[in-house]
Amino acid sequence: MYEKIVEILIYVLNEVRKTNKPLGEIDISQLENKGYTEAEISTAFNWLFDCLRTGVAARTTIVDQNKGSFRVLHAAEQHVITPEAFGFLLQLQQLDIISDSELELIIERAMVSGFDRQDASDIHDIVASVLFDTDSTRGQFFLNSNDTIH
Repeated sequence: MYEKIVEILIYVLNEVRKTNKPLGEIDISQLENKGYTEAEISTAFNWLFDCLRTGVAARTTIVDQNKGSFRVLHAAEQHVITPEAFGFLLQLQQLDIISDSELELIIERAMVSGFDRQDASDIHDIVASVLFDTDSTRGQFFLNSNDTIH
């Protein structure tokens, strides 16, 4: 479910940027036509309003285009994260859905995931786990302190 909420956030924040409308004036009927449920749409808007209320970030305002720096993947990171997946992350960062520190956390989780390559779908799951504080292990096994490998 959280992956769908990220998709809704991308749609809504793209609309805010393109039309310069406040959140309350975004037409959500297109989201309903695409098959998103009222609960998913409501959760996405609640997340946005919660960010505004708590002052986490001004995620619904246009990002300062003169940040002065941008993230480039290291060669090892390029081996794990596909160009499409990194493009997806850059889009989320540009829309202020994820912060610089969240971008680093997502890249770090992708690197330690144990998968050879992380495509956009895999990264989407990690993004959802970071934004909504869920566990995105997807069938991976982790050793406890008293576990051994024979």
